[in-house]
Amino acid sequence: MRVLVTGAGDFLGRRLLEALRRDRPEGRRILGIDRHPQPPLDGVTLLDVDPFEADTLNAAVADFDPTVVFHLAALASVARSSETPAYAWRADLLGTLNLAEAVARTRATLVFLSSTVVYGAAFRDKPRPDEAVTPRPDTISGRTKSACEYILRDVLANAGVKHLVLRPANYIGPGQSETFAAASFAGQIARIERGLAPPILAVGDLAAGRDFIDVSDVTAACLRVLDRVEELPDGGIYNVGTGIVTPVSAILDAFRGLTDAAFTVQVELDRTRPTGVRSQGCDPSAFMAATGWAPAIPLPESLAAMLDAARARVG
Repeated sequence: MRVLVTGAGDFLGRRLLEALRRDRPEGRRILGIDRHPQPPLDGVTLLDVDPFEADTLNAAVADFDPTVVFHLAALASVARSSETPAYAWRADLLGTLNLAEAVARTRATLVFLSSTVVYGAAFRDKPRPDEAVTPRPDTISGRTKSACEYILRDVLANAGVKHLVLRPANYIGPGQSETFAAASFAGQIARIERGLAPPILAVGDLAAGRDFIDVSDVTAACLRVLDRVEELPDGGIYNVGTGIVTPVSAILDAFRGLTDAAFTVQVELDRTRPTGVRSQGCDPSAFMAATGWAPAIPLPESLAAMLDAARARVG
């Protein structure tokens, strides 16, 4: 089996490559591609490939001739997508279209890591939607992810190439960018503890609720897809989450319980989202039934690991 992972340098991409390497049976080959050079990883071939350059991408895919492709190369941050809409559309759609056309020339199965953010306004009617709920994206990130799902369906179905879509909820873990709320809390607290920042924690909308899942559980979901790739139906769409909506305020309370540092909380408008639905979860039961997967890492354990990693970064 030959497994190709796009977005090799991203938060999830690197972890998936590491997991594939640890779990590698005899004969499995692994290729990670990213726009930028990546640190070496034993047992994994890494290539600098710009997804915007169709000819280069085509050549890399054709030369490797993958069995399964995990497409992770996209903007994960809703906030960043909103700040750079033109780049968000170009990065997500053009990169996905080029990859789809390259994979359409192979016999691979493509697995796209979309997001539950595609449900958008549908969260108002059903805070924990299942896959039967029609997406109604209300953010740039949601619209680009939804459009990518259509691109893959149209291009690959026409070529007779199988594809699957996973829609992960809000995944978190050590080393995540501080553009995400939980990672931002961890980083700020670590700096406050070391006296590198005043005892003021900047926050956004604490009343918002999300389905927070550890990145290792999302990685495990990808590995389970790899094991069951022949059994899962072409065009299958699956939510990947815990099924539990946790208020951001509860994340902050959990971090307070992990530190002796005293701090005040300050709401900053640029950390709040002007649009979107406050409570966003998902129903992952279809994926659990189809694969036997289930989230294994409790939220408190994830948050403790994030704070420990943030402390290590500040010394």
